Amino acid sequence: MRKALITGVVCVVIVAMGWAVVMAAISSARETDPTGPNHAERVPNVKVKVVATEELRDRLELTGTVYPWQDVTVSAEVGGKIEWKGVEVGQEVKQGQELYRVDSMALQAALDQAEAQSRLASQEFERTQRLLDRGVSTKQNEDSAVANRDVSSASLRAMQIQLEKSVVKAPFDAIVDRVFQEQDEYADVGKPLVRLVQLHRVKIKVGIPERDIPYFKAGDEVALRLDAYPEQTFQGSIHTITPTADLATHTFTAEIAVENPDSVLKPGMIARVELVRQVYPESIVVPIFAAILLDDQRFVLVERDGVAELRPVEVGVIQGNNVQITSGLAPGDHLIVVGQRDVSPGEPVSVQETLQ
Repeated sequence: MRKALITGVVCVVIVAMGWAVVMAAISSARETDPTGPNHAERVPNVKVKVVATEELRDRLELTGTVYPWQDVTVSAEVGGKIEWKGVEVGQEVKQGQELYRVDSMALQAALDQAEAQSRLASQEFERTQRLLDRGVSTKQNEDSAVANRDVSSASLRAMQIQLEKSVVKAPFDAIVDRVFQEQDEYADVGKPLVRLVQLHRVKIKVGIPERDIPYFKAGDEVALRLDAYPEQTFQGSIHTITPTADLATHTFTAEIAVENPDSVLKPGMIARVELVRQVYPESIVVPIFAAILLDDQRFVLVERDGVAELRPVEVGVIQGNNVQITSGLAPGDHLIVVGQRDVSPGEPVSVQETLQ
């Protein structure tokens, strides 16, 4: 019996001491004038905000870089002299439009020769067939004529392909970003000729931290801003997320697709990307400075019937200068948001303004 009594007394003392610490911490910012009015006569002026629910978006802000939607360096597929060049830097080109012709005249001459040889081989085959039908020719002659015809036909097709490759065409609608070779220069096979970029749509690459990757998927909407256009917000969506993380940064690269019909977004620009982790439809959100932190516990002061009431609260998402309150406050409560550091729990207060 005596042991239980002692334990109860200790618990009461601990609670009382904890309450005293809270009281002292809240009132420590206020200096007391020993010559002024006593505590009982003092009525601090405060402003309160009526607690209400609102939608809260848990946002993740990342920095990314703008890239062209497609970026291709077109190279020469045949070697030879550049006979014609039809592009300049900044020019818009359409899919299938001719950009260069490389040694086309020489290849055309070789194609004409291959066509003549193919026709001759076909004629020889037909003649051999007629002689074989009359019993004048042999099976060996027929086999030789067939082989000659097939080889000539294959050579003709190869020359047609070479001639097609000598005319360099745009693989998609694009803008010419760089020109590497000029007319009358010699182009080797595989040597870059022109760089094409597609800007009517762009992609922004950002690295999503591994702890946040479960919240996002392809198709999620994204808002973004650019330093070049600080007053404007652009909309996009996640196009792809890499299935593996970068081993150096432990982030997953996401490509965000943004329509860019006026080409105002330029490759290389820095973008501030805002992703939404989760949406909380009915949340209590208060200014973070109204929630006082004491020994890892948050407290707020609420005005009730003209008296300041101290309440412990639990917090959730922190967004900028605001914090989500998950417990401890209810809609309709009068949260003290101005003058709370001049108020002690249980003290009368004078409400100067009620904010909605």
